[in-house]
Amino acid sequence: MEEQSRDTADNRREKTVLRKKNALTQYMDLVREIEEVEQRIRKTERELQKIIDEGEVTDMVRGGEGGIQHFTITGFPQRDYAKKRTLLNTRKSILHALRSEIEQSTNDVLEFINSIDDSHVRRIVTMRFVDGMKWRQIALNIGGGNTEDSVRKTVERFLEREDRDG
Repeated sequence: MEEQSRDTADNRREKTVLRKKNALTQYMDLVREIEEVEQRIRKTERELQKIIDEGEVTDMVRGGEGGIQHFTITGFPQRDYAKKRTLLNTRKSILHALRSEIEQSTNDVLEFINSIDDSHVRRIVTMRFVDGMKWRQIALNIGGGNTEDSVRKTVERFLEREDRDG
């Protein structure tokens, strides 16, 4: 019975550590995904504006009397405009959902970071995962002869300890 209780506690610790690691990577991925969706929105907005600026389009078609007659058709590309407009609205909805998701993820990440006892590790993790800094930038900010490898290894070792010790 006692061994089963210990196994259950170990499983809970492992799940907690895994959840913390996942919160860090999920947060960084969400930040990048939001940036990508924002870029796609800007591109779609430019494409819509181009359709508006160009206004009417003209096309030449053949028809009548065995296809030997030529007709010029002029009009606003309503179908293309409607497709782009729908795409833009969909992307904006996706962005809204991602922003809601990142709010919760931010809370999880900050809660995890706040639980780190070691100030040095806490600073590095904050700079990396919250501020999105590169390892080299973190090493420069931390100072004290730290290199990008040393700050990266500090975080790796910390996460391994968390995984092992729970």
